[in-house]
Amino acid sequence: MKKKKFFKKVLIVLGILFLILVLLIAVNFKVWTYLEKKEIKMIPLTDKCSVLFSNILHTIKDESSCENYCRAECLARKMQFYKSEFALSQESCNTCNCYCK
Repeated sequence: MKKKKFFKKVLIVLGILFLILVLLIAVNFKVWTYLEKKEIKMIPLTDKCSVLFSNILHTIKDESSCENYCRAECLARKMQFYKSEFALSQESCNTCNCYCK
């Protein structure tokens, strides 16, 4: 009879210690950052354009280069790329807006 009570107490203590261990591991790996919803942040990128022989030269020329710049910007900020918006302008610099999570 005493052995059964002793084993029950040991089993309860081991269970509590196991739960504490799991909790400490979760805190160490920052599990809650993966569970929370990330806010989408808009980052405007400036197109550095210049005039050469009456033509405007753009650093961000089209949608694909805008997306590449956005992916790099999100990665530099340690965020995840969500989407990009590109607006072509013939008279001035193009606009590129990035959305990162």
